[in-house]
Amino acid sequence: MCMTIAGWKQQTVKLLQAGQIGDSNDLDARLLLEKVTGLDQVHQIMEHERILTEEERETLEQLRMQRLAHKPMAYILGYKEFYGRTFFVDEHTLIPRPDTEILVEEVLRFAQSRPKEALLPLIDVCTGSGAIGITLALELGVDVELSDISREALEIAKRNARALTGHELLLHEADLLSTTTQKYGSIVSNPPYLTASWCDEVSAEVEWEPRSALDGQGQDGLSLIRRLLEQSAMHLKEAGALFIECDYRQTSEVATLFKEHHFKNITIAKDLAGHERVVWGVLACTNN
Repeated sequence: MCMTIAGWKQQTVKLLQAGQIGDSNDLDARLLLEKVTGLDQVHQIMEHERILTEEERETLEQLRMQRLAHKPMAYILGYKEFYGRTFFVDEHTLIPRPDTEILVEEVLRFAQSRPKEALLPLIDVCTGSGAIGITLALELGVDVELSDISREALEIAKRNARALTGHELLLHEADLLSTTTQKYGSIVSNPPYLTASWCDEVSAEVEWEPRSALDGQGQDGLSLIRRLLEQSAMHLKEAGALFIECDYRQTSEVATLFKEHHFKNITIAKDLAGHERVVWGVLACTNN
């Protein structure tokens, strides 16, 4: 069966619409075509009457079936944009989201008021693809450390570090900060923070993402964050800062946890949708 580029795209858009697959069906079809044929948007238009090869059609069919099964485009394509850069991702890593960029921006805002050396060492805990830590490394012009309990996620983070910084960054395969004795100037984290029930309510696309990167454990989803705060109080230099992303339904309680662990100047920042998303503070005194 012969199929032109334009014909396949039109057919795919209709199928995605019928399957209620997201709200960017035309873009999805174009990106799938680009992945398989190597033709960007302009060349797809210029060559809209070109007949797809049998191999191209078979590959496109496989990818389209994945998308119709609600597999996120980031996993199908193998990459996701974050803070203006392209990061490799796969099913072992959470997909970086625009709302998380506020976490980066809060760290950069804090950095403007501090000597660079006071921020260091800087570690990104629960790094996943490395998007947060690597972005900060590039924006601040420093090396950072990346920590994750998943070896597979760290392999993706290592790949992203090489591609974007040109060299490897120090990696920790660890449960939060459990394997380090370092005292940090800054600790940044987008840890798992959803409750089990919230995880059960996520969209069909989010179900493709690793549950271990979503479920914060405990009735309120804050078990990991509680442990991270306890460890951070021991692993931060005095006047060091901790930055945590959480759900808008948790920010008040997380801010209270910061106070309980001797943090001051506690700030809650909102994401692009106007929801409270990031809690951060400065360690007032050490516990040892």
